[in-house]
Amino acid sequence: MDVKTQPKPKLDSKILKCPNKTIFFDTYEAKNKSKYLRITESRYNKETKQSVRYSIILFNEDMEGFKKTLGEISLK
Repeated sequence: MDVKTQPKPKLDSKILKCPNKTIFFDTYEAKNKSKYLRITESRYNKETKQSVRYSIILFNEDMEGFKKTLGEISLK
């Protein structure tokens, strides 16, 4: 039997448009009611004429460490 899953409703969503890519920040609620953030990078490949997407998922308990590490990283 083929079970179709309903898309999860987004709790919040923000978009960051960059010159060669778009980054989506979407929050959802998991089945166990914990909230999580999905960060998705979307790039258009001119050679293949297709969009390529990569995502990472961060749960609430991961956010403080993520923000701390992001604040510590240097782009020198």
